[in-house]
This record gives sequence, structure tokens and C-alpha cells, in this order.
Amino acid sequence: MAQIQLMNALDSVARVNAKDCFVEGNSVVFVVPEKDMRQAIGKNGSTVERMEKLLGRKVELFEFSQEPEKFFGKAFFKAKVEKAEIRQLKDRKIAVVNVDAENKKLILRNMMRLKKVKEIAKRNYGIDEVRIR
Repeated sequence: MAQIQLMNALDSVARVNAKDCFVEGNSVVFVVPEKDMRQAIGKNGSTVERMEKLLGRKVELFEFSQEPEKFFGKAFFKAKVEKAEIRQLKDRKIAVVNVDAENKKLILRNMMRLKKVKEIAKRNYGIDEVRIR
């Protein structure tokens, strides 16, 4: 399914306009504005379940924020981010995400989620590299 069709499907089911979406493996990843996140999830995850049935794939939602630092603060789900900062190194934009050792293990244990976070960072914030420290 093309990106536009996927975004239209979310709009028709949840009445939410996704900022971005892409397919990664067997998942469809939607980037949703923070003000629409609750509606995109639905009561007890009902909207996500309906989308998964409709698309025949796992649906993952990420919360878009105007500030990339805020995005990284929420992107890793159960891991607590101490600080995220964006640095400009020559012609590259790098995000440095600081976490403690326990949270770093949580993030690195879920490499698929990290890969999706990196893709969203590149597509929506122009960030070339994400470093977890």
C-alpha cells in the first residue's frame, strides 16, 4: 500500500492526519501530532486494533513534536531519557540521547524500535545520526 493510502486509512478510521508513515518489516509506522495521539490510539487501543485488522500488519504510533528533543524523550516507550540534544557537526545533524545504563539496555534490546526512531528522525527532523549514550 502506498504511503498516501496508509495515511488515508488512518484518517478514515481514527479521524487523525498522520504527519508521516512508512512500512518497516511487518509494521506500519505512523507519526502522529501530539495533540492527536490519544485519538489515534483509541480507548484501550481500539483504534490501533481496528487499523491492524484493516491493514493486516502491526501498527506502531510515534508522537511528533515540533522540538526533536521532545520527540526523543517519548520515542523509546518504556526507557526514560535523561536528556536529548541536537548537535550540528559540519554538514551533519546528530542527536545525542543520554540515558542511564539500565535504560540504555532497554533501548538496545529493542533494535527494531531504535531503527524506526532513526528513520523518523531522518525523515522529519533532518537528523543524520542518533547516538545513545
